[in-house]
Amino acid sequence: MVLNAIRNRAFWTLDGLKGGIIKRHLNDVRRGVENPNSPESKKVKKRNIKALLKHASSTTPFYRDYEKVDNLEGYPVIRKTVVQDNFEAFKSELYKDAKNFKVSTSGSTGVPFFLFQNKGKRQRNHADVIYFFKQAGFNIGNRLYELEVWRAHNKKNNLKSKLQNVVQFDISRLSDDRILEFINLIKTDSQTEKTLLGFASSYERIAQYLEKNDLQLENLGIVSAIANSEYLNPYTKKTLGKYLNTDILSRYSSEEIGIIAQQTLESPNNFVLNHSSYHIELLNFNYDEPVKPGEFGRIVVTDLFNYAMPIIRYDTGDIAKLGLSSNGAMSFEQIEGRKMDLIYDSSGNIISSFVVYTKFYQYYHLLRQYQFIQQGEKHYEVKLNLQTGNTFQYEQALIEDIKSDFGDDAEITITYVDEIPPLASGKRRKVINNYKTH
Repeated sequence: MVLNAIRNRAFWTLDGLKGGIIKRHLNDVRRGVENPNSPESKKVKKRNIKALLKHASSTTPFYRDYEKVDNLEGYPVIRKTVVQDNFEAFKSELYKDAKNFKVSTSGSTGVPFFLFQNKGKRQRNHADVIYFFKQAGFNIGNRLYELEVWRAHNKKNNLKSKLQNVVQFDISRLSDDRILEFINLIKTDSQTEKTLLGFASSYERIAQYLEKNDLQLENLGIVSAIANSEYLNPYTKKTLGKYLNTDILSRYSSEEIGIIAQQTLESPNNFVLNHSSYHIELLNFNYDEPVKPGEFGRIVVTDLFNYAMPIIRYDTGDIAKLGLSSNGAMSFEQIEGRKMDLIYDSSGNIISSFVVYTKFYQYYHLLRQYQFIQQGEKHYEVKLNLQTGNTFQYEQALIEDIKSDFGDDAEITITYVDEIPPLASGKRRKVINNYKTH
């Protein structure tokens, strides 16, 4: 559409008037992500790491003792609690009086966590967003549907939404009527290229509705749908893709850090890592050594551009399976979600959350929501919120299916509930470990 092209041109013209900062960052991101092993990319990455370590060790109290350490491996792996407990010590003395930006997340546990970012970091994040959107077929100026829990603190005003061509669709109560409202909204939208961005759990509810009503939607102009904030299970990826006739891609990011990895149209199953803006490690669960391809490990990220509060070797609390891309670069085959919600069979062996999700696929037509909780060494609770008017006649079959992976001595309790409430962020935890963490 002509208006969308004007929006795109206006954005880059404005950036040019400001010195082309976003454009330069974007070119740097593109080079570093697409050719991470090239001599130029390695040179730039090495320079960025060296500059960050020098800055952190000379301007922040927390890293002061590492002033003579010139390699990342010599720095400690830190967790969210370390930052929270030493918040002031992470602030750079050079940026304390600068105009910084507060970024926050409620976190998967509902515990607030926030950081400050300097202007340069915000600009880099902007370029990251543009690049990874482009890899999902979205261009600046095109229609973007954002499926979120919209409240006063995060909602754009109407003018800004129109200028950016964004539709903010609230998913707080995603009933069948609300889903139908969303479908009709997209069907009546005359714009020919649309992209969706939303919580994976909202996509799952929409997929269930489309499948239940066998609504095959054609010619909607949906280029892709990006799932963020939560684990995108195979059922949702396949089913929603089928009924919307588009690619469903998963993005791994956080408000306090930025986009770390994303599936793309060229890599729809493996996650392409943001090698340019971050140094990403996948470390063993029990010690700080890299895992091998095909193994699961802890995602540890060094933010190369936040100078207001340098974050080095930050354990995100999530786990992934290490893979290699076609150019030999590190990638993620799977991202499992939060490490603290790893679950175990009755013998103490780690069970992938993917195994849990597969137990419920055949019952989706009966369920609104479900939740799997490990309450003890051998005790597991399954919460089911049934579709209106349905009864669940498959208790024993479900219990036996769970035991086939969790052990014959596993104790399974089925609990029926009217609602499984989301966290303050709007996310829903499908798998919870109340017994122990790794």
